[in-house]
Amino acid sequence: MQELLYTLLFRQLSDHFYLIDSFQNDDNFIVTLLLMGSLVFLALAVISILLGLLFIVTIILLISAGIISTSVIVGLQQRSITKGFKTLFLSSAILGSSIVSVIFCIFLNAVYDWSSNNMAILIGLVLGIILGTGLGLLAFKAMAGLIRFLMSKYRK
Repeated sequence: MQELLYTLLFRQLSDHFYLIDSFQNDDNFIVTLLLMGSLVFLALAVISILLGLLFIVTIILLISAGIISTSVIVGLQQRSITKGFKTLFLSSAILGSSIVSVIFCIFLNAVYDWSSNNMAILIGLVLGIILGTGLGLLAFKAMAGLIRFLMSKYRK
């Protein structure tokens, strides 16, 4: 029985199967593993960036829908299209200028090191609300003037 097993394993199978010397190919195997790991890491990084951008776009769309629906509700409640548009311009300008002002104040705080980041964010928000209100009113007045000009020009 042992001789049969010995004959099968060592004499018959050794003619058909070749042992691979894995120590000779270690360098290629390590390079392959490194490339595969790098590709997986790159793929995960791209997926993470895409998911982050999708999240940011979703938040922007929800905020935009909120601003538009608020403007429509104000216009319907006040029974005035003008007040609805004024709300739209003011809300958009305040939100946009607040974001820009906060980023600008954080950047200035990082460069000049005036105070803490929390104070820079607070200053940016207050500055954004003040500048956004002025910008929103200016944009609303400009749009109203443009509409009056176009209506007077094309009615005649």
